This record gives sequence, C-alpha cells and structure tokens, in this order.
Amino acid sequence: MQSGRFTGELMTEIRKQNQVALRQRLLKARKSGELSKDIDLDDYTRYLSTIIAGLSIQAANGSTKAELKRTARMALRHLGY
Repeated sequence: MQSGRFTGELMTEIRKQNQVALRQRLLKARKSGELSKDIDLDDYTRYLSTIIAGLSIQAANGSTKAELKRTARMALRHLGY
C-alpha cells in the first residue's frame, strides 16, 4: 500500500511541476504577443493540463500513436491552431 501512495504522490508532484512550467511558457507567450491578454493564465493552464492528462490516460489505456495524434490535432483545432 505504501508504494502505491508514494507513486500517487510522485505523479501528483510531476503534474504540478508540469503545470508550473506550462504556465511559465504561457506567460512568455503573452509577453511576446503570442497569447491574448484576455486569456486567464491559470484557467488556460488548467485547461491545457487537462487535455495533456487525458492524452496520457488514453495512451495508458492502449490508444495507438495514430489515435493519439488525431486526438491532439482535434484539440489543437478547437484551440484555434
């Protein structure tokens, strides 16, 4: 049971660190004019992190690389890219 708890805590910490890095990148994008100042950085960070986490879950559940790429492309289209 202890190793499961440790693994869960480790994964949570990794996700939090990734969110911090993503927010820093979004802040840089805002400063350079790539990202609108109207977008709430915290909300957008959570949104993108949710998409990334979903892709990770799909990969763990056995989705193929091609399926994951199609899903990522769809997400990007909905983000306006």
